[in-house]
Amino acid sequence: MKTFKFLAVALVAMLGFTACDKDCDHDFIEHDFTQDIVGTWTTLNGELAEAMVIKADGSFTTTGVMKGGSLYEEKGTIKVVNNKVTLAFDGDKDTFEGRLEFVAGKSMSIVMFNDNDVRLTYDYCKEDLSEEIVGMWVCNDGLTDGITIMSYSDNGKMTITTAAALGTNDPLVKRESDYVVVGDLMFTKLPAANVEGQPLYTAARMTYTPNGTSAGDIMTHTLYTPSANGVVKVTSSFLRIKQSLELTGTYDYSSAYVSNAKGKDEDFTMLGHTFNMANINAGNFDMMFRSELFCVDLNTNTITQHFLPANGQDVAIEIPITVEGNKVTLDLSAENPAYRKVDMYMFQDADNSQLHMYMHTNDFINYFANMELYNLLAAGEIDKTDAAAIEKVYTDMEARIESINVSFVFKAR
Repeated sequence: MKTFKFLAVALVAMLGFTACDKDCDHDFIEHDFTQDIVGTWTTLNGELAEAMVIKADGSFTTTGVMKGGSLYEEKGTIKVVNNKVTLAFDGDKDTFEGRLEFVAGKSMSIVMFNDNDVRLTYDYCKEDLSEEIVGMWVCNDGLTDGITIMSYSDNGKMTITTAAALGTNDPLVKRESDYVVVGDLMFTKLPAANVEGQPLYTAARMTYTPNGTSAGDIMTHTLYTPSANGVVKVTSSFLRIKQSLELTGTYDYSSAYVSNAKGKDEDFTMLGHTFNMANINAGNFDMMFRSELFCVDLNTNTITQHFLPANGQDVAIEIPITVEGNKVTLDLSAENPAYRKVDMYMFQDADNSQLHMYMHTNDFINYFANMELYNLLAAGEIDKTDAAAIEKVYTDMEARIESINVSFVFKAR
């Protein structure tokens, strides 16, 4: 609704609103729409995201973002006589008149009286999703190649963990931000982005489906984002996951997600499988972990990793862990002080049927080097007292890997 204050600067072209010929008439229908329009109405396109909440007394509040700008809120009153609508804003006392076009329970269009008859159309919003969004969600099909974990509290605060921030190669781990939900629109503050000191926001329309899959609730986000081909519409699906880990049960390897992988064009082997960081992808992990029948046993104090290769010999590596929320630290130092700690983030879905393990560059280097060292020690190729040889395992792995973000998905047995 704030857009009406900018009509004098040709919002017709900028916002892409539908316009009729300036000579079209303004016929009025003798019907009182005052109570029909009570409720929440939202609009989302490549230029504008706005939610308008109209109360029975005729007062309204609009919350929105114009083309990735700052979040605004406007208050005022709306009056409908027949289908002539008058909008009066509280702050600067601006008043606008137009024609209301209305489909009960579906859409509401306001065509403003001016040289171009600008039309702003809202969809009726049946439910407020501000409570349903609270919790933790995982997405594997978003704007990044890896997983994205979003956690929303009920005080307007959120955290994000993702393989790479939009437009960068840098991972975000529990980055905090602010969000606002009005109806089915969510406005999220973009960290470290501002215009004249004001934070920028992005907006997404949400669709909530309780028990949308056998794994639990689904929340889809639809938003518009810049691309090489202009602004494009993107839809991502999020699965509700648990905010507290239940470290029990056995989980078998299912799949991997890899993003931002860069490194030396050099082959090396792990458990008989060849890797090259210059072209590594999820399929490399599938080939190794599936052929080795990789699984994990969860316990409050330990994680046991099992490899059951073709010869049928179960290789079990029991790793002590410490847990802080969803952060799990693996520590093999009890086996040998030379092993390095690995920090990863773990997430489970609502019924514990899936387990996600996420790590980025430094921790993946340590994880893979620990695995290589364990195999070399078990094969007798390195003496556990040879500090120089042990250190070389880690320095060689560091030299191979410039960057990588990896998430492994396991399914409960």
